[in-house]
Amino acid sequence: MVLVMAAVPAVQSGCVARAARLLSGKGDPTVLESDIPAPPGLESRHATGIDQKGEVLSGGRFTYRGTVGETDAYADEIVGLYSERGWTLWRREVGPGHGKIFFRKDSRQVEVNYRANPIDPAMGSATVLVGPIAASAAPEPGDAGKARGPA
Repeated sequence: MVLVMAAVPAVQSGCVARAARLLSGKGDPTVLESDIPAPPGLESRHATGIDQKGEVLSGGRFTYRGTVGETDAYADEIVGLYSERGWTLWRREVGPGHGKIFFRKDSRQVEVNYRANPIDPAMGSATVLVGPIAASAAPEPGDAGKARGPA
């Protein structure tokens, strides 16, 4: 009974598939059993450049296919999954039919790109790119306009 009550808010917010996974005890899928959530509701299709030690995935390109749905809601679901696993939202760019979201954790960065397919909704796609945070990475959010070095 407690599990059903815990799943009710997820169902009400449109996360029916996620609630079903939680009730089944399977939880949310991850990329190669790591701390990186897989795009919700999509099936894994291809992986290249894998760099993994144990449960720490530090590199790779992973592609997925399936129904993406409404892009703002899909972005919200992705952000929620990553936040639950300790990832920090770095940047979010969502437009009609597509989105790109960046997360950071430790010395790693994940970029999630997704696209809905209006002609065949089941053929939406997502790519998860995992890699190190570049030394020349952009300044932390809120640092814009701060002077760098001597004046």
